[in-house]
Amino acid sequence: MSFRLKAVVLLGVAGAAVASAVALTGPTARAATERCGDYCVSMASQSFGSGQVIAETSSGATLLAPGFNPEEDFVALAVGTVSQLAGAGKIPASLAPTYGNEIVYQFAYQPAGKITDTCLAASGLTAGSAVKVQSCGWPQEIIPESILPTNTLWIGVHRDASGDFEPFVNVEASASSALVLTATSAGGPLTINYMQLGYGGVASDQMWESLIGIYGQTQVWPTPTGDEPAWPLR
Repeated sequence: MSFRLKAVVLLGVAGAAVASAVALTGPTARAATERCGDYCVSMASQSFGSGQVIAETSSGATLLAPGFNPEEDFVALAVGTVSQLAGAGKIPASLAPTYGNEIVYQFAYQPAGKITDTCLAASGLTAGSAVKVQSCGWPQEIIPESILPTNTLWIGVHRDASGDFEPFVNVEASASSALVLTATSAGGPLTINYMQLGYGGVASDQMWESLIGIYGQTQVWPTPTGDEPAWPLR
């Protein structure tokens, strides 16, 4: 299907490193273009399958068929753990007791490998708010260290994982209740919405499997705590 998140550990704000493991698997859904390459991720919804991955379009973030499509090129940046960032005053302290050592990410938009200063973000704080790319809070070609808009920060809740899938909680919208990245339909827009829990775990339209690498060459990253190549400044 896809890859578990490919990330670079950016812990200048917290002063620590995050460890993890990478495992290889067979054929999966693939989307990153040749120019974006090994550093790009694509994200597939559990609800709609590997034939639908996150893309940035003129109407915002949506699901599209995977392929050599630069609109689907994102780089996942691991910023630190929830506890580290909350302790450093970068995110609400109320998140630390709930999410502790879960990893916080930014998903930088890098179409065809072009570095931009935009990241996947929630456009509002309420359920149903659209997801689109907005400023990451850092200048082009500068790795973020101190200015991190919390609407661009996503907590990968690995404790709620099912296989290679897990939910992503938006930091800014979730100081009191978990609002997570949500797929609305195949080919449809993405939103944030309240985490839905049932006997089978988190709702499938709120569970995401990440893809890493060039289209046609993929590997699964089964946990969000692993050894991965450093993100190149290109």
